Formats: sequence, structure tokens, C-alpha cells
Amino acid sequence: MSEPGPYGYQQQYPQQNWQQPQPTNVLAVLALVFAFLFAPLGIVFGHIARSQIKRTGEQGDGLALAGLILGYIFTAIGILFFIAWIAFWGLFATAVTEAADDARSNAYSYTTAQSYAATTAPRTTTVPQTTTAPRVTTTVSGPLPTVTGTDRQGFISNGPRCNASNPAVAVAITTGSRVVVCETGVGRYYYKGERLSDGATIEIDDPIRTREGFAARNDDVTYQLSPSGLLVLDGGSELGSEPAVEVWLN
Repeated sequence: MSEPGPYGYQQQYPQQNWQQPQPTNVLAVLALVFAFLFAPLGIVFGHIARSQIKRTGEQGDGLALAGLILGYIFTAIGILFFIAWIAFWGLFATAVTEAADDARSNAYSYTTAQSYAATTAPRTTTVPQTTTAPRVTTTVSGPLPTVTGTDRQGFISNGPRCNASNPAVAVAITTGSRVVVCETGVGRYYYKGERLSDGATIEIDDPIRTREGFAARNDDVTYQLSPSGLLVLDGGSELGSEPAVEVWLN
């Protein structure tokens, strides 16, 4: 276009080429948003958005780049947190398992109320107790035990011994205990055990005869005496097993 100038010359105006600005890429915006909501998806959107922007010339490359950076940062933090969470619960499970094993071990080491106690009184029994009188050897009828250091009432010097006039019907030395099962005058039995490590003792009323020997129950703990030794059970679970050194069963 031209028009007359002040001196009659035609004045030329350059023709301008107006271009419409490019829109902002939608995935670039989504990349930034999902970097906070779900970082891995923000990373995916960021890469796709930058690829589209290079091809179409759209706006939003800065948004896509910010979404990528934040997405990678938050994803790395999430992975580290997940690893720490797994490690924590792994250590917690290990600690719980070890605590349970220790508890079972302690139950078998005769330190609980179910096991040998050197100072606590035995459970109620009709059998008279002789805890303070010195040991004496009395004449009691019945077979003579074949276990070393015993007579018809059990251990002569070191180990549990039946009360006066009560004969032993089972005597045993295991790797961890000395045991005697005694019979009263009315056909009942009682079980006496002594721990070798420190001399702690236990007495249990009314053990029963089994096919292999005797089983004495103290609350949930059962002591099974057989020719193979002493088996200690808590319910149906084995707390420990002491192989026999010498066993005599009548």
C-alpha cells in the first residue's frame, strides 16, 4: 500500500505478516501436575511432551522439563522410602522371630513357672515332703535300679530321691537332668527332676505311665521320660530333648 507523501512521492508501508501464537502443549501441563500426584507418570508425560513440542513448535517446553526433573526426584525419594520400609519390616520380623525363639529357649532352660524352680514350692500333693531332713537309706521293697549311684528310692547322694517308704519305679540320668518317678502306698506316682547345671528342682504330681515310660504334666509343659531320654513339650511343640545317659524303668 502507498499514499502520496508530503512532496508528492508515494510512501510505501511494509506489509506485516502476523502469526498466531502457538498453544501450550497439554502433556507438558500434565507432566508438571503428575510430578506431584504420581511421579512416574509425570516422567512419561514429560518425555512425550518434549518430543511433541520439538515437532509441533508448541509452547510448554519449560513445564515439561520441570515435570521431568520433579518426577525423577520424587520417584527416587519414593524408591528409597520403599527400600527403607522393606528393610524396617524385615528387621522387625527377624526381631520378633528371635524373641519367640528366645522365649521358647527360656521355657526349656527351666527359668519359667512351668519348669524347674529351686526355691518355689511344688504343686499341691498328698505325698509328704522331706526337704530339710538329711537323706537316709531305708529298706524299701522292690527292684533295685541299675542306674549308677542309686538305690530303691532314687539317687543316694546327688539327685532327686523318693520320700520315705516310697519306692522308685523309674530313674534316669540325661545330658541335662536327673529324674526319679516314685510310687506312693496308694498306687499313685509323683515325678521329681533336678537340673544338672545348677541343681534347680521340680516336683509334679500324678505322672501317667505310657508305653515307653512316664509322662508328667506341669500346666502346659509335659516331661516325657523314655529309654531314649527326656523330651520336653509345650502343648504340641518340642521345647527340648535330652538324650539318655542311663535309664531304668520298672
